[in-house]
Amino acid sequence: MKISLGEKLKTLRKEKNISQEKLASFLEVSYQAISKWENDVTCPDIFLLPEIARFFNITVDELLQVEKIDEAKLYAEYEARSAEFYENGHKEEALAVWQEAYKRMPNNVEVKEMLMSMYYDVDKVKYREDAIALAIDIWNSTDHGYYRGQAISLLVSAYLDSGNRELAKDLIQKAAPIFCSRSILWTRIDEGEELIYEDGFCVHWFLEEMYYLACSLIEKSGKDTRYAQSLFKAISEIYETLYLNDDMSYETMKKLAYMHINIALDEIQTDKNDFAICQHIKRSVDLAEKSVQIKEHYLTAPMVAGWKVTASPSDKLQIARMIRRKMESTDFDALRTKDWFVQEEARLFQLF
Repeated sequence: MKISLGEKLKTLRKEKNISQEKLASFLEVSYQAISKWENDVTCPDIFLLPEIARFFNITVDELLQVEKIDEAKLYAEYEARSAEFYENGHKEEALAVWQEAYKRMPNNVEVKEMLMSMYYDVDKVKYREDAIALAIDIWNSTDHGYYRGQAISLLVSAYLDSGNRELAKDLIQKAAPIFCSRSILWTRIDEGEELIYEDGFCVHWFLEEMYYLACSLIEKSGKDTRYAQSLFKAISEIYETLYLNDDMSYETMKKLAYMHINIALDEIQTDKNDFAICQHIKRSVDLAEKSVQIKEHYLTAPMVAGWKVTASPSDKLQIARMIRRKMESTDFDALRTKDWFVQEEARLFQLF
């Protein structure tokens, strides 16, 4: 239980069997001043705190009873709380978790980066200035290149969203080229388990970026449906090659299922190949089934080994709901009498 500074001083003095006069002599103050401190009438001058701490052979933090925080342990607790909210679609609650974490650990770069990202993810207009302020703080720090990279990425997006294209260009010029990044360069030095982890880290994020690049190309290129279908086919094949036996995170599985159901949708608008449509719908339903069974573990497949996968969120049906919404759209009306479509719908609905 935390006590007052006066009570702390009195306790320390009595533990060492030291008189008020002796402490006063050391600090070059009157013994009456010591008495006032111990009775919480007045407080020591801030400049005397190091001298008082030195006299009792303790730190200023111990004198002031500043709580010692195991930041790594505390961060892990906040991360777990946030993930439970975020993975179940409760982003505002996840943001509140990181706002609380920031109050307790205002100098922790991991907390800053998570709060910065959550601001932009929850509402990039409402929280733009908050996100930018944190991003600039991280960018101006000397912390790990990963966090500075995340900061500059958000700043570029924020300035583009607000129409400041020239400032975004200037920032891009300051970013490290992808193959000269710190994470890539560490793979030249690391060995053993450290190398395996660093490699898994790089590949995981490369795959994430490939997916988002494909989505951006589909949205901005102006190409036809067949082009979009070819992109998702290529990315989904890479995912399935590297994540052997569908051993992947829930979020990665969600992306893969999204690609397959959209490939099926694109097939309806292009070649109308029943077999191809069936295979991609079946694949998306397979992934929905597997997504509810993911346990926390580390991946072991080559290139992604060492990457930690968390268990399926408590709301395990996010992928199933996404696929059901797609299959219930009018785009699939022509397939509703087909036996295979009825079977896949039934298999999907059994998850609910």
